[in-house]
Amino acid sequence: MKKLKSTLIIFFLMVQLINAQQLKLKLQDAVSIALQNNPTIKEYEERYSQKSNDVLSSYGNFLPSLNFGFSYTHLNDNMIIDLNPIRDVIINLQAANQVELTNLGNIVSGKLPLTDAQKLAVKNQAINSLNSVIPPFEETFKKQDYKTGTFTVVQPLFLGGKLLAAKSAASNEKSAANYELQKVKNEIQFKTIDAYLKVILLQNLVNTRINALEGMKQHKSKAQKLFDEGLIASHHLLRAEVAVDEAERNLDKDKNTLSLAVEYFKSISGIDKNIEIEFCDSLSFQDHKINLDSLKQVAKENQPILKIVESKKELAHDNFAVARSSFLPIVAGFGKYEIYPQYLSSLEPRWAVGLQLNFNLFNGFKDYLKLQNAKLIENEVEFLQKDLSDQIDLWLTNSYLEVNNNKTQYDKLNSSVALAKENLRQNEKRFETGMGTSLEVIDAQLSLEKVELNKLTTLYQYYSSIANLYLATGNPSEIFNVWKN
Repeated sequence: MKKLKSTLIIFFLMVQLINAQQLKLKLQDAVSIALQNNPTIKEYEERYSQKSNDVLSSYGNFLPSLNFGFSYTHLNDNMIIDLNPIRDVIINLQAANQVELTNLGNIVSGKLPLTDAQKLAVKNQAINSLNSVIPPFEETFKKQDYKTGTFTVVQPLFLGGKLLAAKSAASNEKSAANYELQKVKNEIQFKTIDAYLKVILLQNLVNTRINALEGMKQHKSKAQKLFDEGLIASHHLLRAEVAVDEAERNLDKDKNTLSLAVEYFKSISGIDKNIEIEFCDSLSFQDHKINLDSLKQVAKENQPILKIVESKKELAHDNFAVARSSFLPIVAGFGKYEIYPQYLSSLEPRWAVGLQLNFNLFNGFKDYLKLQNAKLIENEVEFLQKDLSDQIDLWLTNSYLEVNNNKTQYDKLNSSVALAKENLRQNEKRFETGMGTSLEVIDAQLSLEKVELNKLTTLYQYYSSIANLYLATGNPSEIFNVWKN
């Protein structure tokens, strides 16, 4: 319900930003607009989306990879296996046997043995007969032009824990990106709050300068009358004129500073520079009780800086697991299938499946040193975590003391303002009766202006230190429970 309400507020404010030339803005609405429009926040939102996609990608490491490869090859000639020399030996042996059989047959039948010429004739006849019967011993096992189209699938079975470490690392990267986004949002909230407070402080300072200038002008007018009547010397009038000029310079300076502060506020909150803003809230003191111990406990649970370091610590552990996996074997299943069997030789299968194991035995101690470095990184992150925890405690303590100091100073300045006003009233009466000098009136006026400016500045610092205190806890929006305009 609170989220829906916040969304509706932002929507109506954005409509007002588009359709109006002047925007009435309260502090809480300003923070909502900044969270919606600030470009730094959008940058870190995109980074978080990238890390979310990386987590989904890490699940793909557990699934098989399927690839298809195609190639066309042209050779200088067909690839042939030529076994004709063996064929020739076989034919010659067989022909020689035929000659001996024929000769033996003649002897057994009472005929004369074959002469050398007859033996040669029988042998040639047998060779010719065998050549016509026995085919050539020659085969083309790969043609000159051939194509291959192969599906290959690989399924990782065991990688020494590397896949689980990669999945855990992706999840921790996503968590770190989320906490970094929250950290940036907290910082933008604080900057927006501080910029808003600074604008309304400067508006009050300008009003105080205007009142002081008006008082100086009234004193100058009175001094002019008394000078014209011959009741005061010229240097009293001259001193009043100098005071008016100085007050005008101070007013112009603060107006310029106010304009710059408004531009900075628009830049932080992402508001168009052509839009005129009416800052509806005003600086008024609201007492706030703070329990430092409880805030330290809240910071331990919510401070995104600590959570970022915790994610980095988990990442260091994942890095150690990856380094350790180098000492374990890698096992994967594989398979392939050829879609052009007509181009395969008799030595090549159309499909095949199998298991593959790879185990590194020695690579010059590089894996061992990587493992040692991974352990050192884990130790480094642990020390960083302790250091940041101490720094945040110090941040909280410092902000807490600043809140109390500003509160005490503000209380004391209330009585100082009353005293300065009474001092100015008395000096003006004395000057009008001729018992005081222009210098005393001007000093009293400047003293009142100074204490009023100090009071406003202290009030701004009071709220700024509260915002900084809650920024240290990781909940900067808690200031809205104090800011009740």
